Amino acid sequence: MKIKKVLSLFAISAFLLTSCSSDDNSPIRPEQKDQSEVSKESPVVGEYSFNHAGNPIPFVFEKNVITMKMSGMAGSGQGDDVYNVITTYKNSEGVLKTVAKNKETNEYKAFFFRDIKDDKSEFMFNMDLTAKSEIEAIKSAYPAKDIIVEHNKGQFGWLKLTKGAIVEPIALPINGLYIFEDQGHKYTYNFSNEVVRFDSGFSAYDMTVIAHNKNTNKILLEGKDDSVKGRYYVIQLQNINGKLVEIGRTTYLATEKEKAEKEFASSAKLKDNKGENEAGFNRYQKETNAIFGVLDGTYTTEPIANGLGYYKFVMGQSDDAFLMLGNFGKPGEPMKEGGKLTLKKVFTYEKEGQIIYEIKSSEGYYKERTGQFLTIYVKDIAKDGSKATFAIATKQSKNEKGNLVDSNSISTSKGDVIAKTLEEAKTIKAPEASKVFVPSTGMMTYAHLWMQTTRE
Repeated sequence: MKIKKVLSLFAISAFLLTSCSSDDNSPIRPEQKDQSEVSKESPVVGEYSFNHAGNPIPFVFEKNVITMKMSGMAGSGQGDDVYNVITTYKNSEGVLKTVAKNKETNEYKAFFFRDIKDDKSEFMFNMDLTAKSEIEAIKSAYPAKDIIVEHNKGQFGWLKLTKGAIVEPIALPINGLYIFEDQGHKYTYNFSNEVVRFDSGFSAYDMTVIAHNKNTNKILLEGKDDSVKGRYYVIQLQNINGKLVEIGRTTYLATEKEKAEKEFASSAKLKDNKGENEAGFNRYQKETNAIFGVLDGTYTTEPIANGLGYYKFVMGQSDDAFLMLGNFGKPGEPMKEGGKLTLKKVFTYEKEGQIIYEIKSSEGYYKERTGQFLTIYVKDIAKDGSKATFAIATKQSKNEKGNLVDSNSISTSKGDVIAKTLEEAKTIKAPEASKVFVPSTGMMTYAHLWMQTTRE
């Protein structure tokens, strides 16, 4: 029972963020009539709630019973604390004290009431004092009106209770369709305040939103569709940034409802089903084709060969492209495309920074590459996507001496240096970190080298 009490106090304290010190009032002196008995009942009757940060804490007051409805606090995973009323007292300032005994333990409480409105629609309530005996509770000091509380001592101070159950409308911090793609798989969440739909590409189902913990951005859900009915889920959102969000999720069986509620109520980062390790998170993106969440736009190298041209990577568009622009016309004429690949993204592996494209069309120096597959690696991506370092990965080819060497160009004349199939493209490795593109000498020496770029 003692464990239950500690858990209950912990569950409440997780939601309270008030400031804190205990009062130093003197104990009650019965001979001086510092307080007088007024009844053997609770001074208020009905259901009341303390509203804090969208997580109402409910209490039920009956004539002879006061119940701290821990089970009614969203996601607490706790049972109720029930106290039998013994006597109610009042001091000279009109503050009421109700002495009560825990129904399941030998613990006594002194509950304090002040500023009760005439219609009893609201009042200030203090539940901090715990006693080992009834006489200790009777003689306990009345807390000061401006008491500062110490949460580490199990204190909560004066709480404003309002009559009736407070039902806070759920308002999730994100809504709409969010997508995560990796290694050829696509996963989506479609968020609303009532239902969250998950689609793995193999199965899809709806989950009903039960509660949202604003402090941790954890969401408690129950399976809605027949395929998942009875299951419980806890989703946590973190690093919400514009159209990006990291999402973690843990699944619980129908028999593990209390386990799910406990995880939902926990202030710690989301754990796995066993509660042993932190859950995995993936970054999802909304209404954007940006690669790896932030690569979106045209990325350009420094001028090559003293201004002769540039290499450009177009990312996150309907038709991504790799371009080489150069001064191939007469002096003073606009730069022309010396080579162009129009690409369709078919595979990504973010952990390795790998992006694989199918070549939809090829022009100039890259003609006849249509239908082949281009393997690109990216690293050193700026948080806002403004800078990135790319590498066009190639297969080794034989030089004039018959030795295998890296190919530093993908021009048609270089032959079989990029993949013919998607599976082959996956096997082409990134260049070593020491292999770096040098713009001053990089007109035809650019592939299988790391190329620093800036978004236009």
